[in-house]
Amino acid sequence: MADNLKTALNTDRNVKKRSWIKAKDYIVRFWPLYVMLLPLLVYLFIFNYYPMFGLQLAFKDWYIRKGIWGSPWATTDGTLDLFKYFNQLFSTSMFGEKLINTLRISFLKMLFGFPAPIILVLALNELSSLKFAKFVQSISYIPHFLSWVVLGGIFLSLDKSEIFQSFMTALTGGNVHFFSNDDLYIGFLVFSDIYKEVGWGTIIYLASLMNIDPQLYEAAALDGAGRFKKIWYITLPGLVPAISINAILTLSNVMYAGFDQIYNTYNDVLSGKGETLEMYLFRLGVTGGDYSISTAIGLFNSVVGCILVIITNFVTKAMGGDGIW
Repeated sequence: MADNLKTALNTDRNVKKRSWIKAKDYIVRFWPLYVMLLPLLVYLFIFNYYPMFGLQLAFKDWYIRKGIWGSPWATTDGTLDLFKYFNQLFSTSMFGEKLINTLRISFLKMLFGFPAPIILVLALNELSSLKFAKFVQSISYIPHFLSWVVLGGIFLSLDKSEIFQSFMTALTGGNVHFFSNDDLYIGFLVFSDIYKEVGWGTIIYLASLMNIDPQLYEAAALDGAGRFKKIWYITLPGLVPAISINAILTLSNVMYAGFDQIYNTYNDVLSGKGETLEMYLFRLGVTGGDYSISTAIGLFNSVVGCILVIITNFVTKAMGGDGIW
């Protein structure tokens, strides 16, 4: 038995040694690629991981002179109270209102925005003219490369345009101002988000279509399947892996209703339904200087997003789909 154990240990050491030699060989052979990867790792550490140390502000009474590390842990009446700012946050009616606003906007974007690139890619796939399909695809990409600063200015100018208002009067019987009405503003957020990202969202689905065997369509045609049956039984099942991964990533951002978009089109008239948790965080932290409670909001958003990713990944795999791990 001792000999068997010794043999097993030696085998394990040999396997580890071979793995290390193999890894070292890969590093030597592909060192230019690893050097190219280095700036990305540095970027991720500086802008994604190092700032995570600042999350401790949610549990501290922050003083600007003492900084993050020197500030004391949060206390209430001289007693240690690490969840002081979370209790303050959850006890205010403002938090509940902003949370509802965030979820309302996020779920409406998911309801209408998530299927939009799928519908577009199905339509592009059914076009008989390849040149026209590529032209439409290229045109749909353009808004993605425009920042919300530019698009926000365009939409704000359009809202004040006499030509646009004349068109809306002829269409609806009156002027339509998206930036002075809560309900219209939410509709604008959903529409403009689709307009900006629908083309870019088709990329991953178009890549998935390339993996579908063309012989499946030929076989279906021989069996008498029409266009819609081919879409339902061949194209959509081929897109399921990409759809499941996109669904997980989309749900991870449910607490982030689009800060850039809202910040560049928001005004105080829209505070009833238009101010999300991120805007509330910005107003408390950047404008108001209350960094502890704003950090608590940010940490809350991140925890909820992480939980949703785990749940969605589990449900997706349980239903036979592909998860992200």
